[in-house]
Amino acid sequence: MPLPTPVRATRLSFTSIVPSTTVSAASSIRRGFSSSALSVAAIPSVSALTAPRPHSSSLRRTIAPLVFTAASSAALCHSNMSATTLHPGVKKGSSATADAAAPGNATPLSSQQQQPASPHVVVRDLGDQGGASRDSAAPPQRLRRSFKDAVEVVEKMTSRKPNKCPDAYETTQRYLDRLGFAPILQRIRFVHIAGTKGKGTTSAYTAALLQAYGFKVGLFTSPHLTDMRERTVVDGRLLDETTYAQYFFEFLDKYEALQYSSSQLDRDIAAPSRANFFRFMFLLSLYIFEQESVEVAVMEVGMGGRIDSTNTVPAEVSVITALGYDHMEILGNTIEEIALEKAGIMKPNIMCFAAPQLDHPETRQVLEKHAKEVDAPLILLDKDVLPIRSWPRLAIGGVHAIEDSKLALMAARRIAGIPPILPLDEVERSVLQTMTFAGRSQIVPIDGGADVTVYLDGAHTVESIAGATEWFLEASAAATKDAAPRRVLVFYTSRDPKRIMKAFMPYVSQFCKIVVAQIANPRMTSHSADPSDVDGKMSQAREEMVASTECWRSLYREVPCLPCARPFETLEDILDLVIPAASDNEDAAKPAQVFICGSFYLVGDVVKLIRRYEAGERRHE
Repeated sequence: MPLPTPVRATRLSFTSIVPSTTVSAASSIRRGFSSSALSVAAIPSVSALTAPRPHSSSLRRTIAPLVFTAASSAALCHSNMSATTLHPGVKKGSSATADAAAPGNATPLSSQQQQPASPHVVVRDLGDQGGASRDSAAPPQRLRRSFKDAVEVVEKMTSRKPNKCPDAYETTQRYLDRLGFAPILQRIRFVHIAGTKGKGTTSAYTAALLQAYGFKVGLFTSPHLTDMRERTVVDGRLLDETTYAQYFFEFLDKYEALQYSSSQLDRDIAAPSRANFFRFMFLLSLYIFEQESVEVAVMEVGMGGRIDSTNTVPAEVSVITALGYDHMEILGNTIEEIALEKAGIMKPNIMCFAAPQLDHPETRQVLEKHAKEVDAPLILLDKDVLPIRSWPRLAIGGVHAIEDSKLALMAARRIAGIPPILPLDEVERSVLQTMTFAGRSQIVPIDGGADVTVYLDGAHTVESIAGATEWFLEASAAATKDAAPRRVLVFYTSRDPKRIMKAFMPYVSQFCKIVVAQIANPRMTSHSADPSDVDGKMSQAREEMVASTECWRSLYREVPCLPCARPFETLEDILDLVIPAASDNEDAAKPAQVFICGSFYLVGDVVKLIRRYEAGERRHE
């Protein structure tokens, strides 16, 4: 019985179509079945719904790596992640393989994929058509081109107030054209992931699974926690600083050359006043992925979807994770408006997998309607859709991570040509059980956890904070084997605290106190103080802290609130606040279980402090 005609914007249950089977994806592929027409006795033929767009390298890359199942499983083992590990991804096992996969030192997959001696992409001399002209003024030459210099360039970019860029999509398209990036978009295969909650985690799972299938994978995410190289990862690893700096300045030269183009339109879009950091990093990621001969790139949307710079990639599959309220000043004031912006990543005849939207069921209709309008196949991943009943225990905690990993599996299998109806292969299970992602459900015992254990999660919306808090309550109880452990909240938000702090309402009785933090480098917004106005920036930070403190005391006066006068400078600054009891109701004899959330910027600050502490740095008294 063949699968029915592809369903457009409707709910599909694979369990009603396909009987159970014990044949694994890897074992089927190892026996030589075609990935686009895989069939065994227990499995009907796969329709266009499950078959990916044909690609010459797809079959080659999905057959070979899965032969080494035992080695792959061993290589994927990764249990507790220390704070110094940013993006472990899928680590290689043997020293030979590790050397081959070292950043900037990747071994080509075939003779056809040898990295060229010179960059793949050049700014073409387009004369009157635009582009860099021999007759136009030349950009200044940069003599300092180290990684430290690249960091300084980025710091200058991010110190400016951001442009809202209502024309971000059109401007990015112009950049892609003038930089000559069309061949990159044609060669690399793309997975595009949007959503409010869990899109970073979903992106990481997707990249790890694709890497386990044997593809060379690029991962573009934002924001970074401690190192800008986190935004552009190749095969689960950061590029070394020298290689990254080389690519960074090669691209920056081409990017800045447009300011000196013979085309007025080029000069207008490249004007410093219109500069956009996210767009720059997105374009840089494409350049890096091309130089590193990446085969599949997983691209996380920055904000929204419809007009986001990433929406310029020709994705083979798109994903929309759980939706919620965020960036309302740009995306809209209602959840339906926000959903429509996210749905903007759907493309005609390109499969889109979406979360079931349990937090906001009303968004389902928005997604379904838009899918029909653009003729995009849509599958809402409801409970009974994926016929895999036994889901492995994930290294990333929380119910939300299960949903994210299922979306990732569907997207990765789509690219690899593995039917979604097959049971999990042992390699896939190993990835799901071991993959971790810094700043997401991360647990770090301090000095063995005798006095303090830190739980880090960058959750910053009402929905994501609620989910992360549930994870923390469960994880802290399990770690201490205590039904009522001593729980402390360290929190920061740049959003409206009256709206955000309501997320804690069902759980507030579980905390003995809250520390309202400040952060070292707040995200610049259109409402931020001028970057050169030091007093204004300090005043703004104090106002945010005061607003959060007053809001907490108004909502939850029974839980003591300790405001911070300045950002944390050392880990001991945090320990001094969380270890002593703040009230008679707090049992100081118990080790403090400290939940840090509300902002990736706060999480990044704390990860840096923990790293220094683990390296032996101590506060000077």
